[in-house]
Amino acid sequence: MFEAAVCSGILQAAYAWLLERRIPHRWCRIYLLLSVPLAAVIPLLRIPVWPGEAITTVVPTAGLPTAQIVVEPVASPGFDPTGLFVILLALGTALLAGVMVAQIIRIRHLRRGAEITHTRRFTLIRTLQKIASFSFLRSIYVWQQTPAEELEAIVRHEMSHIAHRHSVERLAMESMKALLWWNPFVWIAARRLTEAEEFEADSDVLNEGYDKELYMHVIFRQLFGYSPEIANGLRSSLTKKRFQMMLSQTPGRHALLRLAGTLPAIAGLLCAFSFTTRAAEIRTTTETVRAAGDETNVSFFIADNQDGKPLSGTLIQIEGTSRGTVTDDKGYAEIEAAPGSTIQISLVGYDTKEVCVSEENEPIRYILMMERSEAPDRKQAATPDNDEDTVLVAEQMPTFQGGDLNTFRNWVQEGLRYPKGAFDAGIQGRVVITFVVGKEGSVTDVEILQSPDTRLSEEVIRRLRESPKWTPARDRGKLVRIKYVIPIDFRLPQKPEQTAAAATGDEPFLIAEQMPTFQGGDLNTFRNWVMTHLRYPQEAAKQGIQGRVVLTFVVEKDGSIGEVCVLMSPDEQLAGEAVRVVQSASGLWTPGEQRGEKVRLKYTIPIDFRLDGTKVPAQEPQPATPATETNG
Repeated sequence: MFEAAVCSGILQAAYAWLLERRIPHRWCRIYLLLSVPLAAVIPLLRIPVWPGEAITTVVPTAGLPTAQIVVEPVASPGFDPTGLFVILLALGTALLAGVMVAQIIRIRHLRRGAEITHTRRFTLIRTLQKIASFSFLRSIYVWQQTPAEELEAIVRHEMSHIAHRHSVERLAMESMKALLWWNPFVWIAARRLTEAEEFEADSDVLNEGYDKELYMHVIFRQLFGYSPEIANGLRSSLTKKRFQMMLSQTPGRHALLRLAGTLPAIAGLLCAFSFTTRAAEIRTTTETVRAAGDETNVSFFIADNQDGKPLSGTLIQIEGTSRGTVTDDKGYAEIEAAPGSTIQISLVGYDTKEVCVSEENEPIRYILMMERSEAPDRKQAATPDNDEDTVLVAEQMPTFQGGDLNTFRNWVQEGLRYPKGAFDAGIQGRVVITFVVGKEGSVTDVEILQSPDTRLSEEVIRRLRESPKWTPARDRGKLVRIKYVIPIDFRLPQKPEQTAAAATGDEPFLIAEQMPTFQGGDLNTFRNWVMTHLRYPQEAAKQGIQGRVVLTFVVEKDGSIGEVCVLMSPDEQLAGEAVRVVQSASGLWTPGEQRGEKVRLKYTIPIDFRLDGTKVPAQEPQPATPATETNG
């Protein structure tokens, strides 16, 4: 087990240094799935490579007095630690296997009362329980109240997991983790497999042209909720690494060369743990007994110290010579040795012993009880004790007024005061912040990651300054600093026509069996059409105002456009122009269908206004420059 852990550690180190985020994600997944069983098999292999030692066995000549040895029977110990050890291993495996089965059962229970939509490629299950969206096998699980602006990104992400059969890989890795639960590097490999799968799904979504900024916003919004370990989904623990992957170019050159770089590590492990020496060559010779006083007859009985069983094959060799012998099936052996010489007694798995032949000429008899070798103690890796270190998770997480991070977020939301200037301008949206809960329980290191307006950011910071102290986190008995990321929402009151539509009970769908089409295309076709029909507001162009307008709209049952709502906009003029163009597409859509009936579908679309640096005409509005950096 110790050797298997060492092999796993070396293979994982090779992955971290040579492969992680440097080669295609598919190859990373294959390496991680193969490295775990390979590390377990290498110590079990016995490949005879090195030449064995030639040992000359001396057979006493006739007439030599033989020693009669009487051995007292050794009582067998009543407690066998090996059996207890095997039971502990089996219990650990059974426990983790039970946890995996329990997670599968819980996933099945999510279907109760859920709205299930079957498509050719997947099954969408909209659950009553608030969960973090995930996929398992060919099913995608989302909360029924998931906003429309999030659902498209979620479905694209989970469809990538389904296409690459990530759930099957996760089940295989979880099974290996249950069998090898005692190996910490198997747990590390399982976590890295999850990372590689999430990175691959993120890459697929972005390569399809989905807007990167909106996709990152969706990940922030999916930070909370139930998500089983054996499933694939949008997870908070990987948020930082996934954002780094999105914002950086992963080098893909020399991928095959990097894979080949792991071969020396595998070859070294085979040399260290699998290659063995060939069997010793035993040469039997008959030597004439020398004159009295030249050599002494030394006889041995070798047995195990714990159970008293005779040990056959024990090597008995005179130090500094090639002369030696081995014990027979009953643990007996004898050898001729000169007085004053040292005899070594060795056997694989036992401590080596030495005896010194006395100067007397009488036969010497030894009864030796061999002690089993103990595996070297595993030393825990030293952990730096730096008071300034900030971590993302600890054994005992902070608490706020007896609750968790959700309790704190609700406290912040309840105490917000909508800034008058932002309210009058109709500005709403989400402010995303990071902060640190210090060792004394105070909120520090506040940083704004995203905000539609500085006035909203200032209001959030004001509220955080009023925050009571937390109960700080502890890890390994020490106080630690914990870093959090939370979204804070500012929403304006709904207009009367919006509340009336909700009261009718005819809520728009977010996904249907047959989605609407626009002039034969999809939402991307519609967005391109919008960008070609935009006219830059003259006053906004003169003032150099540009940015992104995010709005939602509903494709009605007759193909018209309704319920256009602006979620985010840098300026009212840009928002008005975006609404005008979207509403002008009324009647150009073919409505969606669910179970043969026409239904209303809700969409979210980003529209970019970018100035191209040319002078704005004095009389006629300037056409908007389509943004080539994003799609959605």
